Amino acid sequence: MDQLPDFRPDLDAAQSWVTDLISAVSPAQLDAPTPCAEYDVRGLLQHISALPAKIAAVATGGNPRELPSQVAIDEDGVGQRYGEEAGAALGAWADDALLSTTVTAPWGPAPGAAAPGGFVMETVTHGWDPAVATGQDPEADPALAAKARAIGEHALAEAPRGPGMPFGVSVEAPVGAGPTTQLAAFLGRSRDRA
Repeated sequence: MDQLPDFRPDLDAAQSWVTDLISAVSPAQLDAPTPCAEYDVRGLLQHISALPAKIAAVATGGNPRELPSQVAIDEDGVGQRYGEEAGAALGAWADDALLSTTVTAPWGPAPGAAAPGGFVMETVTHGWDPAVATGQDPEADPALAAKARAIGEHALAEAPRGPGMPFGVSVEAPVGAGPTTQLAAFLGRSRDRA
């Protein structure tokens, strides 16, 4: 990748998909297990709901690592609240000049254009998690999932993975798996844990 693409439209699409998914979660499903081993559905929604503040912090010169990995949620309106906060976070990236600066991303200093891409990968993956846990369609738009996978392959080519790391060792995707499920498997997730 010599010149990074503008990932902001992809981040918008990923956030919209996740908004729809988490809006469909019922209160009865909040204690269900998820493929993300450390979270039940409630904990996962608390984690997903923390992402917009991190996305905004990167754009505004903050340090996303100083922000919590989970936030309190309104269980009756978590999807609406996430959608509003995700839209505001994306708005913080409106200035094209941000793409050519160096920012502090969750993984350290990074080109501004790369940071939204990292959040695309994380958002699509964390959409798959509650979708699987709550019996929803876990497949995002195939082009979006493919882009998230390409971002992951580039970003994690030499990164340590496994216990104690943000991403697990790749697992085998089920036969006939769609691109979002393949992305999840690449990042170490399995339906067996849900």
